[in-house]
Amino acid sequence: MKYYKEMLLKKLADTGWEIVEKSDNTDWWLEEYWKIRSIHQNWGKVIYVLFLVDPQYEGTKKNQAVWAIVGSKEIPSNRPMGDEGIAEIDLSKGKLDLKLNEFVQGIDEYRNNC
Repeated sequence: MKYYKEMLLKKLADTGWEIVEKSDNTDWWLEEYWKIRSIHQNWGKVIYVLFLVDPQYEGTKKNQAVWAIVGSKEIPSNRPMGDEGIAEIDLSKGKLDLKLNEFVQGIDEYRNNC
């Protein structure tokens, strides 16, 4: 598992989320998704964490081209283009820990306001 995924998984667990499903059997634009469920406030609330592939990537190993993470109410049928998600971060170099904190905070705010 990539380092950023390990970090994200820990942050999600620390704020009351658990992974209930993972899949990498996905379209070209989605490297993998996690179905996560709240085990704290609003117990049972489900969100999908989408690992988006760079649209300009032409290789075959999608896990080498993840450029953004999106939190979504569902798995979209087409690649998200902008503000459709609950939370979103890009994985460009620098400030990964801060970006992951902001992402998890956005997911937590959504859960707490449902």
